[in-house]
Amino acid sequence: LAYLFRSVALVRIAESAGMALTTSLSTMLLGVATLTLRPERNPVAWMRSRLNRGILLRLAGIFVGFPVLVGLFLRLLIGVAGEDVGETLSTALGTVILGVTTFYLSRREQRLIDALGADRAVLRATADGMLDPQILLEAVRDSDGRVRDLVCRSANHATREHLGLAEGDLVGRSALEVMPNIESSGLISHIERCLTDGQPVMLEDFPLRGGTADESRRFDIRITRAGADLLTFSWADVSERFRSAQRLAASEENYRLLVENADDVVSRIRDDVFIWVTPSAETVLGAVAQHWLGRPVREIIPAEDLPAHTARWRKLSEGGEVKQRIRIVTPDGDIHWVHLYAKPFYDAAGRRDGLTAAFRLIDDEVAAEQVLEETRHQRIRAEQRYRRSVDNAAIGMGLVTPDGRFYEVNDSLCRFFGYDAETLKRKTWQELTAPEFLETDLKNVEDLREGRADSYRMVKQFIHADGHPIWGDLSVSCVRNDDGSVENFISQITDISAVVAADERNLVLARRLQEQSDRMAAELQSAAAYVASILPRGLDGSVEVESRYLSAQELGGDCFDYAWIDDEHLIVYLIDVSGHGLESALLAVSLHNLLRSGSIDRETLLRPEMALAELNRRFQMGQHSEHYFTMWFGVYEAPTRTLRYVGAGCPPALAINAGDDGSAVAVTVTELPAESMPVGMFEDAVFSSAVYLVPHGCHILVYSDGASEIIGAGGQLSQRDFEKLAANLALPDGLTLDGFVDTLRNMTSEGAFEDDCSLIQLTFD
Repeated sequence: LAYLFRSVALVRIAESAGMALTTSLSTMLLGVATLTLRPERNPVAWMRSRLNRGILLRLAGIFVGFPVLVGLFLRLLIGVAGEDVGETLSTALGTVILGVTTFYLSRREQRLIDALGADRAVLRATADGMLDPQILLEAVRDSDGRVRDLVCRSANHATREHLGLAEGDLVGRSALEVMPNIESSGLISHIERCLTDGQPVMLEDFPLRGGTADESRRFDIRITRAGADLLTFSWADVSERFRSAQRLAASEENYRLLVENADDVVSRIRDDVFIWVTPSAETVLGAVAQHWLGRPVREIIPAEDLPAHTARWRKLSEGGEVKQRIRIVTPDGDIHWVHLYAKPFYDAAGRRDGLTAAFRLIDDEVAAEQVLEETRHQRIRAEQRYRRSVDNAAIGMGLVTPDGRFYEVNDSLCRFFGYDAETLKRKTWQELTAPEFLETDLKNVEDLREGRADSYRMVKQFIHADGHPIWGDLSVSCVRNDDGSVENFISQITDISAVVAADERNLVLARRLQEQSDRMAAELQSAAAYVASILPRGLDGSVEVESRYLSAQELGGDCFDYAWIDDEHLIVYLIDVSGHGLESALLAVSLHNLLRSGSIDRETLLRPEMALAELNRRFQMGQHSEHYFTMWFGVYEAPTRTLRYVGAGCPPALAINAGDDGSAVAVTVTELPAESMPVGMFEDAVFSSAVYLVPHGCHILVYSDGASEIIGAGGQLSQRDFEKLAANLALPDGLTLDGFVDTLRNMTSEGAFEDDCSLIQLTFD
């Protein structure tokens, strides 16, 4: 430097020169230390750290600039102050200027460092305040330059919470180690593309599979390049939004399917014009939905119904609703009945925008109601015919009020008592009963009233209008209200006065006829044995059938049969001809043989109501000594487990079903009611069938009135008590059919049945 400034001659070795050089060197070293000082590092640590280019340039400037300044000041001052003073002052001035410059540069750098630190703190606080995880990753490439791994450089609080790791455990670790699902889900390719083209990657509803992520969860992911191999990776769990969107889409699809498959037509109408119609319009309105768009509603209204349509439209315009049946006409001219439900339509803002109308086709419903109305008229006509039949019946029939007064009477009953109808209606049965029979009859009526019996029958003496005694065969049943109380008694009286008188006359002939009676009894016993011999003995298989026939002391008219007429149909019937004796038995046998002979075709037999109608046509009581008969006729269809049956004047069959626990409490007994008239009584009798779906394990008991109308020491057995006893047939350890018969026999007053007793028990698998 002295050579450059041509001051070699000025350099001399002296004490002042040594001091100046020593002071300058020390000051220079102090300036270097001050210049390179970092608040967070000591000078030794800084020397060992990596230096940036700016620091190296400033350091080089110090080493080069100090001698230059000293040399410049020395040339200026040496001529003014002398050599020694010039050297000292030049060194001092160079040191001061260099020191001030160094201090200024250090302060400015420190301010920049502080500002940078503050910005970093703000950025860190912002990142930690984010709800979504965000992580700074540095790519690790292989020899081919492809990204093979990622290293975590920074992570916000949400990331640490999500991964369950502290920052010290996360920074510097492999991202594939911390989040292995990144590689398995294919995110590496998106990351490499972002680092290559610098464009942010935004993935919505992205499934992360494997690793720590649930395969059912979805994420919104954002990848942004932050440097050559640096990127920010953030994600947000949107699984609930994704599932909500799926549910919404499913709901919209379900609504679409509902609209497309609904039978009812739903439409929107504005200014009496269709603006929207569901696809079902083709079925209800007769044309596809597109056909009706823009067409007036009046097109589907028959011309004669237009005034009513105008009134409906006026009501809707006033904000009302319409729910009624209307007729519509289709484009091909067909008239249909629909149920209309229309009301104003309001948009999301609550403004009325036309109306919405739903049309439901009800042709079948209207037709059914018309059939029902016709049925009602037919029932009225049938009741009128029944009334005429009752009025013209050969036996006395009447309705009696609970207090005993005659309410309705027929001509036969008036002739029996000798009163006209109006006079008889002012009488009670009590005042027309002979005193010696009054107590017994009152007891029977009380049993009916209390429900201990459903009917009773007795022969009793009455008092004629002219005062002489008359005899009648009395049968009494009742009609009950919903609460079980008696509404009316139904009395039927057959005039047997002549029979009683004849019996009295015949007492004289009793001895002579005894022998004939004995022979007749033997013949009747033989006839009873014959009747028993032609009856079936039982069936096995999917339907087990047991039957018992117990003839009374007199030959009766009971007869029954059951048989499979094909693989699917089982026919069961039980006949009880009115009266007793040979005539009843012969009529019963004739019926039995007719049904078994095949004279009635199979189609008729499979329809119980038709079979009984055919028998009613062939066996009118006027042609068979006034004998009619009650009958229970059933056809069981095995594939469908349905029992179609008709009960004509007979006791109701009982369907007995055991409970799951096998206890008597759980057993249910269901009456299969007999609602038709006895066969042969009226030519125009109508028989109606009913259907019963047979459960598995069901027992059905068919029986004649001789089994249920038992009069014991305590009075007549009520239907309710009979059903309670029959319920034991369904219990595992309950009564057998023979045990049931023995129990009934023991309940009779004389240990024998007064009437023929026939029972059929069907047990279904």
